Amino acid sequence: MQSKSPELLIIDDRMESIALLLRYFQGQEFEVMVALNGKDGIRQAIEGVPTIVLLDVTMPHMDGFEVCRQLKLHPKTAHIPVLFLSAQHDIADKLQGFAAGAVDYIVKPFSLEEVVARVHVHSKLPQRAHHPALAAAYSGSTRNEQQPLESRDTKAMAEALELLQDPHYVWQGVDALASKVGVIEKRLTDLFRQNFGMSVSEFQINKRLELARSKLIPGGQQIQRIAEEAGYQNASDFSRAFRQRYGLGPREYRLAGTRDADGNDDTATTTNATTKTTTTTAPYRRPI
Repeated sequence: MQSKSPELLIIDDRMESIALLLRYFQGQEFEVMVALNGKDGIRQAIEGVPTIVLLDVTMPHMDGFEVCRQLKLHPKTAHIPVLFLSAQHDIADKLQGFAAGAVDYIVKPFSLEEVVARVHVHSKLPQRAHHPALAAAYSGSTRNEQQPLESRDTKAMAEALELLQDPHYVWQGVDALASKVGVIEKRLTDLFRQNFGMSVSEFQINKRLELARSKLIPGGQQIQRIAEEAGYQNASDFSRAFRQRYGLGPREYRLAGTRDADGNDDTATTTNATTKTTTTTAPYRRPI
């Protein structure tokens, strides 16, 4: 008998956000359910008991924090990992999310790799890691050698992804990252290739380019400054990498956005940028 596919419940009142997430998870192993408000999301969670929940914070009538608290109070849904999606990036908002019982807090705008990776990692983590009473023990008080190899690999992947998404983390190479999460460099490289179809360095480059792309808004920072913040001292290297990833150079990408914002008929240019962004994104491979 085949095992049931994991289920992802998206609770969000904005159709554009839902459409984006559905596109992200198209072809993935998850069966996706959608709720357009908190009350319906709680109902679907209790009736369907999904594997994991993606929850927007800002919703009318009942915000995401209250939805999460109610899910954690119900015996059928208390164990389900909840990941917040929010444009609110203040530390107070994040702490409120974790206090409500969430296992992760993803700030908008987010990238495909970030959302898919975090959903896969948290859906595979042992359930004891999501239980507040056992979280401390899982995070470090138990000796490493007593953990099963699969659990240690999953935990290392989760910690590596968290570090790579931290804007304050200083990239010092794969070896330094592997050492920090407690595995050897080859093992971390193998895990990233198995799960993302790319090396750790390639994943880091994709992440930096995605961050740069989100800043290429009309009237935003100078491109040289964006390149430097993405880790490129040479603007030519940045432009070359950006074009290879998105099909347009950074100036062309910004210009397409400027024309669109001005209301000019630049549908062909904008569509081309969107299509190439989608088709050149590295595919997510097998989950952990």
